Amino acid sequence: MAGFGGLEAAVCLIGYGIVVAVLAPRVLAHRRHLDRAPTLGVTVWLAAFVGVLVAWVAAVLLVAADVLLSPDVRHVVDRCVASFCAAALGAHGTVGQWLAVGSAVVLVAGTVGTAFGLSRALLRFRARTHRHADAARLLGRHDDALGAVILDVPERVVYAIAGRPPTIVLSRPALRALDENQLAVVLAHERAHLTGRHHLVRGLSSALARVMPRIPLFTAGHRELARLVEMCADDAAIRGRDARHLVSALLALTAPVSIPGSALAAAATGVIRRAERLMSCPSRGALLWTRVLLTAGSVALLAGPVAAGSVLCGVLPF
Repeated sequence: MAGFGGLEAAVCLIGYGIVVAVLAPRVLAHRRHLDRAPTLGVTVWLAAFVGVLVAWVAAVLLVAADVLLSPDVRHVVDRCVASFCAAALGAHGTVGQWLAVGSAVVLVAGTVGTAFGLSRALLRFRARTHRHADAARLLGRHDDALGAVILDVPERVVYAIAGRPPTIVLSRPALRALDENQLAVVLAHERAHLTGRHHLVRGLSSALARVMPRIPLFTAGHRELARLVEMCADDAAIRGRDARHLVSALLALTAPVSIPGSALAAAATGVIRRAERLMSCPSRGALLWTRVLLTAGSVALLAGPVAAGSVLCGVLPF
């Protein structure tokens, strides 16, 4: 088995990625300890994303390296490639030819399609975000004192769009519904989205969920990250302020309204749960334990592919 360490490691990495992709959502989704430290909650979800993607990419690279560096494996692969090419050229009959050509087309199309789909989804999300920001600035009136664009629409809406430049949109009904303290904390919430670059988190998770919708990690992660980034912005907004002002503002803005899909709106996601969270205060011990647990989980998810590949490759001494 001396020449098959890389292949064994590749199998291990693929298995690791599958296990994490299936089990991580069951462990992480709807867990209230992530709500206690939402920034670390975002980190652990992104670590799961990165860990799975790195494991699968590393598996492909290990197989390629093993083929290129091992004479025995290269000989076997050369024979397989020669047989495959012969079948594609019709040496084994029409059925064999069509099977060979069809397999090659499916493999190449699947790989290229996934890469193209992910890139396309990210670019479309970016373009849509910039279009919405441009449209808001064109249709609305910029208020220098608030640092926001005021729109004359019937709904109560406040949201941030990461365009060039980033834009905070505030409707006149929302402006009338909020008092001075509520308005200040809501605007701080939206500015926290922009400074925290939460649109990048939403864009990445949305693209992965769109391109690989059958993988639970990416679909559940997209939903959970949308909720967690709102909690991150909540925490930033109430720093030095009364949390009750944000809760009352969220309740005042809660209504079935339509906002751009790429926007980050204060009152669009999980308002009741966020309000309950803002009005409760976990103990220092519980908060510390949550931070330790989530930090350890993030490190484990990022180190998992390295450890899984190293064990079978013989890099580690066990």
